[in-house]
Amino acid sequence: MANDIDTLVSMGFSLPKVLLAHPEVSDEPEEEIPPQTLGSASSSSSSTTTTTNNDEGEIKDGEQTAQSLICNDCQKLFRDATGAELHATRTGHQNFSESTEAIKPLTEEEKKQKLAELKARMAEKRAARERQEIEERKQAEKIRRKAGQEITSAKEALEAKEMQRALEKKKREKEEERLARAKIKAQIEQDKKERAAKREAAKRAQQAQAEEDAAADAAARASVKKEYTEARLQVRVPGSGPITHTFNVNATLSDVFTFLQTQGCHPPFSLSTTFPRKTYTFEDQQKTLKELNLVPSAALILAYTQ
Repeated sequence: MANDIDTLVSMGFSLPKVLLAHPEVSDEPEEEIPPQTLGSASSSSSSTTTTTNNDEGEIKDGEQTAQSLICNDCQKLFRDATGAELHATRTGHQNFSESTEAIKPLTEEEKKQKLAELKARMAEKRAARERQEIEERKQAEKIRRKAGQEITSAKEALEAKEMQRALEKKKREKEEERLARAKIKAQIEQDKKERAAKREAAKRAQQAQAEEDAAADAAARASVKKEYTEARLQVRVPGSGPITHTFNVNATLSDVFTFLQTQGCHPPFSLSTTFPRKTYTFEDQQKTLKELNLVPSAALILAYTQ
């Protein structure tokens, strides 16, 4: 773009007009720049020198006047200091000097041609800039979309992670609740077992106490012999039903024989016990039932003898 401005300036257009016509190509302040043309000074000097030389008849070496400025860095010619300053601003070149070489003015056709070329280059540059801006906007849109996708992905990942944490927390809570219920159930079972054990222990204690009481009662009864006044005897008679009768403990076995005869038992017969087995003799008939240990009750067997 600096070359285009230099071209316009070299065509004779003033720098302010160039900058005003194309403000987008320069960041120079839009202020009136006083023209500092060397042409006027050169013309004046040339006129004076020519007059002098005409007077003298010739121009000596070293008496030539400056017709332009030249950039010693790139050998480019400029009509005036304004163009040189603009070139220095654009390129950074600082090595300038005066030149006696005159810049040939452009014809109208050359100006039109250069303007056309300049317009074409500027149009091409604008198109390139627009394409670059479009590409930059596309890249920016891609970056924005990618950033949006990354944000969305990050958000989804965060939501998934939060959901996973929530599920794990719920699972832990369920497990803790299950363990708590199991602990309570185990405690209830333990309490039941302890109560059952206590009841069983109490029952065994009661049974033991009852057994102790029974044993004590039996021992007490054994220590105090009961005195019976009656003896209940049951006699089994062959061919008939048993005969049962209550006698006085002081009655003799002979009295029993006599009672049996009154009941239809005809002598001779004998009486005996089943356990322990014992058959009573004639001498036993004179003893009392108490002496024969047939109280308070006994079972006898009657047997007929020949």
